[in-house]
Amino acid sequence: MEEFSKGFVVEAKDTAKEIGSGDLDVLATPVLIAMVENTAKEYLHKHLAPEETSVGTVIEAKHLRPSKVGATINVKVKVDSQEKTKINFSFEVLDNDQTVATGTHQRAVILTDVFLNKLANTK
Repeated sequence: MEEFSKGFVVEAKDTAKEIGSGDLDVLATPVLIAMVENTAKEYLHKHLAPEETSVGTVIEAKHLRPSKVGATINVKVKVDSQEKTKINFSFEVLDNDQTVATGTHQRAVILTDVFLNKLANTK
């Protein structure tokens, strides 16, 4: 299956201490998750019609090692399967060729207008 990767640099705003998910100046797990989602979203964006987008629905991650401010992070996503509008990815996150995180992520392809209209009609 097709793979796609994207690089990120860990900034001070990305640390566990800064966002409140921990006490240390290392890459926060929620930020790492956002990096994975962003990479998968960008991969899918190239394959979608203008009226479509994708939303994250499931993510399972193992954050295995810390990354310091200034580290270059490489997120690799691979499409494992597709079930109608749901696309299943596996991912690996690397910091200088060392595995920082692994896991799976699912995104659903949606029609933007239909999705936003449903949201507007909820009470």
